[in-house]
Amino acid sequence: MRWVLALLGWGTRLLRNILMLMQITGTRLLTGLGLCGALIYGGYSYRNHLKIQQYLDQKSAIAVHPKILEGDASDIGYIYSMRRDTPIHDDELNLVWFVVVPKTNAHYSCSYEEGFPHFRVGDSVTLIHTTSDEADDGYIVGLHDQERGKTTMVWNFNMDNDPPDLENAPGADE
Repeated sequence: MRWVLALLGWGTRLLRNILMLMQITGTRLLTGLGLCGALIYGGYSYRNHLKIQQYLDQKSAIAVHPKILEGDASDIGYIYSMRRDTPIHDDELNLVWFVVVPKTNAHYSCSYEEGFPHFRVGDSVTLIHTTSDEADDGYIVGLHDQERGKTTMVWNFNMDNDPPDLENAPGADE
């Protein structure tokens, strides 16, 4: 119990000294600390932005040639939504296109792997994907305008399939 009181006394003295120092120096110290924090955060954000841009430049320079395997399908659709996340704490780009195939009304989520990264919402594309229920590598090929013939390798899965039953999965009891 004595050490707790000693620790509280030490903390109280430290706080009192900091407040006295702030009274003597005014708000300059607080402003300086705030400015230093802002500069550190800005530098960290800029460094992550440069790393992500370099990663994207490397991946987009790769020429992707679609390989259609047995059990793959090629459907014409369009990109109805997309998500591009670059969280501050991650050094990775999270680029996802959501593609719908009007003929079957199937919705696919396609995560960027390599190739052309500049597809936009509304672009007509050919989606080359596996016909199984499992997520797998696939391709998006642009059909119109500047995107015509541009190819991207993606990790895709059909979002209309039933989600996995995680409650009854093996190992769920552990």
